[in-house]
Amino acid sequence: MKFSFVCLALLLMFSGCSNVGKTAPDFKFTTRTGDVITSDNLKGKIVVLNVWATWCGTCLREIPALNKLYSKYESDTSVVFLAMCDDDEQKMDVVLNRFDFKYPQVANAKEYTSRIQTRLVKTYPQNLILDSSFKIIFEVSDGSQDIFTALDQKIQSLKRQSS
Repeated sequence: MKFSFVCLALLLMFSGCSNVGKTAPDFKFTTRTGDVITSDNLKGKIVVLNVWATWCGTCLREIPALNKLYSKYESDTSVVFLAMCDDDEQKMDVVLNRFDFKYPQVANAKEYTSRIQTRLVKTYPQNLILDSSFKIIFEVSDGSQDIFTALDQKIQSLKRQSS
């Protein structure tokens, strides 16, 4: 009985909790370049949100694929990309000076990203797609998928639904 309880507790601790179907919390941030971005400004658009940390190797390894995705949709005003780093701006800038990450960047986002974390224990990276009503329609954590293909397929699906 005790063994079963421990197994169940471990399963719950490491299994994914899903935010899919929930509305993302509202926010107001200033990006690294000084632009003010709010959830209200993004409603009506498809939002691709990346949560990362400067010390996360998987986060850094997926930057080229995320940049490729960003470049694919860069001229499409119906799709917005945003990266939220849990670390302070100084740590973030050191990493971004070494790794060119094309998404608009927000530092010190830990309070917000903790509200949308997928698992009981926060994992990085976390990628979410929000639909035009700011509902979370896709999420993946921990770099376990071909992130370009996974996100691109969901974006394409949302674009087909809205046309």
